[in-house]
Amino acid sequence: MKNLLIILPILLSGCSSTYYAKVGAGYKVSESDIKWNDGSATHPISARMEVGAENGPYSYGVTHRSQYFTGKPFNNNNEYQVTEIFVDYKFEF
Repeated sequence: MKNLLIILPILLSGCSSTYYAKVGAGYKVSESDIKWNDGSATHPISARMEVGAENGPYSYGVTHRSQYFTGKPFNNNNEYQVTEIFVDYKFEF
């Protein structure tokens, strides 16, 4: 299933696309209240990964956000995470 999530955006984007991969970190400035018994969503540093393609103003891909300091290999706490398939349209000014 995970391989399909990576390949699907490439298939949708066509041959004239620019492909990319991103890996980074973010700092949560604001977040909805998420309550875990072990506090796993409380650390402000997040992990960010994205694989996708750009074709004109459109971007297609898979993005994953999770916590750097929660879960393996740091500890066994539950880890707050989200994985999304996306389609974006960029407006330029």
